[in-house]
Amino acid sequence: MSEMKRLLIVGLLLMATGTVFAADDYMWIDRVEENGRLLVPLRGIFEAYGAEVGWNAGSRQVTITAPALSVRMTIDSRTAMLNGQTQTLDAPARVRDGRTYIPLRFAAEALGERVEYKGDRIELPTIGMTLLIRGEAARPSDERGPVGAVTITQPTAGARIGPRVEVYGTAPGGSFLVLETEVRAQDNDELIRVVPGIRHDVPANGQWHFSIAAPVLPANISKPLYYIIKAYTTNDQQSQPATVKVFRAE
Repeated sequence: MSEMKRLLIVGLLLMATGTVFAADDYMWIDRVEENGRLLVPLRGIFEAYGAEVGWNAGSRQVTITAPALSVRMTIDSRTAMLNGQTQTLDAPARVRDGRTYIPLRFAAEALGERVEYKGDRIELPTIGMTLLIRGEAARPSDERGPVGAVTITQPTAGARIGPRVEVYGTAPGGSFLVLETEVRAQDNDELIRVVPGIRHDVPANGQWHFSIAAPVLPANISKPLYYIIKAYTTNDQQSQPATVKVFRAE
């Protein structure tokens, strides 16, 4: 990755989230999510790119202009105009706490960046960056799915895991599945950290497979640890979680 591109993406994420932790080509970012889609602050993303962002309160419309870039979006709408072409969004643009949020995928595509979603991480291969997402997912406002029994089939209890964990299981097809991880001390079961759940869409056949990143802890924590991976479905209520106890490989 060129130094200019690295500085651009670091600056973009600092403005977009306010909290970024970088290590080489990996970054943790806080999340805002709707209907399983990650949303990012529009103004921070595009102003970091050098675009001008305009707001019309009467029409609730946002405009973004830059050389070779023209975007027009309406709040709560799933359509946007990108360089004169109508685009359908994964999730509508929203206003939260006075800030406009849009789907990351649309923002990246508008800027010519390819996005690859892999569980609770996002890879930007063009610039060689991986975003590791943390924070609770937003609950859907108008979409509902079934709530029911959940199983975790892999990893199995007692397995040794690396920094990236492939988790498999079953759940009602079409439901919203949350995966979260607890970090506990082996000697007394002390809860050290909880990584909030990320919501995923379960395929219609009920067989799910998602990747998660094992929690990164401060270097001063040296006691032996174990992890509890939890999976549950949630809409208006939360199902009983399926859990598996695993250990970090040395």
